[in-house]
Amino acid sequence: MNLSISAVIKKLEEWFPKQLAYDKDPIGLHIGNVNRPLTKVLVTLDVTQRVVEEAIDKGANLIVAHHPFIYRPLTAINTNTPKGKVVELCLKHDICVYCMHTNFDIADNGMNDCLSQALGLVNIKPLIPTKREEYSKLIVYVPVTHADEIRQAMGDLGVGKIGDYSHCTFTTEGTGTFKPLVNSRPFIGEVGQIESVHEVKIEGVIPTSHLQNVLNKIKEIHPYEEMAYDVYALQLEMPGAQYGLGRIGEVAESLEAVEYIKHVKKSLNVAHARFVGKLNKKIKTVAVIGGSGSSYFGPVKAQKADLFITGDVGFHEAQDAYDMGLNVLDVGHHAECIMKNHVANLLNNWVANIALDSKISTEPFQFV
Repeated sequence: MNLSISAVIKKLEEWFPKQLAYDKDPIGLHIGNVNRPLTKVLVTLDVTQRVVEEAIDKGANLIVAHHPFIYRPLTAINTNTPKGKVVELCLKHDICVYCMHTNFDIADNGMNDCLSQALGLVNIKPLIPTKREEYSKLIVYVPVTHADEIRQAMGDLGVGKIGDYSHCTFTTEGTGTFKPLVNSRPFIGEVGQIESVHEVKIEGVIPTSHLQNVLNKIKEIHPYEEMAYDVYALQLEMPGAQYGLGRIGEVAESLEAVEYIKHVKKSLNVAHARFVGKLNKKIKTVAVIGGSGSSYFGPVKAQKADLFITGDVGFHEAQDAYDMGLNVLDVGHHAECIMKNHVANLLNNWVANIALDSKISTEPFQFV
């Protein structure tokens, strides 16, 4: 396998952009050196000593986790403590630990989409809006002989994705002029001579967060030594460009809460759950936030959700939900482990057989 750890991280950050994360959320590289060849990726919810030992056993030198390993700054690395032992094991075995937290929660096809899809919800949209994607207009100038190749590549890289349409570009023709100077190696023309070339201008919109990656890849195949291009910031709202925490959607068939809860437990592979509300309530609209979502009871109530599925609901928060008439199903924080298989599959669809989902449960609770 000729793939670096940094290449895998770069791909993950294309799917789940770091700029979507909440401020001060400690995402990214936590341990290790990314400038090494990849052996295998192990995807986990949490990084524990048992998970690292599993990575060693399975020959994985990159652990991708949802929950940040170093959530609060360490004042020391004592290898006789649980976290210190993890750091020591990773360094001894050249293992990197990379974490994607709220950016994965918020991003398309991330945690909350994963949970919503597992539940079979339809008409899914963000629950708590966080930001809108900014867009730019990218214009690339290319000789007419290479226009089709560059246009196709731009579309394949996401330029011109508008709603349910892709490869939306506009092309105009004209004459480009340039004079190659000393030390240049022109694709067309001679050093010291002004050259005129029949060129086309290809333009399309692109999410600003993807712009640099697109430019880098287009430059690799563009025939000119110095690619001519323009970038303009756009002030427009694109379909599907709203990002947000959590999801809200509808069930295919309305059920009473007592029956729908059975469906939730089976879909999320949860043995036990805690419920606040009325078990005879008809459930049609469902809100979901993976992890701990009790601080969002107000916005969820305002969205008129029949049921809010989340985790880590405290006693007093549960009382608040009951008093405001909000039905809440606490499936526990560990329900987020659904992300392990999801992310491993994404990576394996990108490059075959590079990822494994951890078989270690990091659920600390037992029900007795």
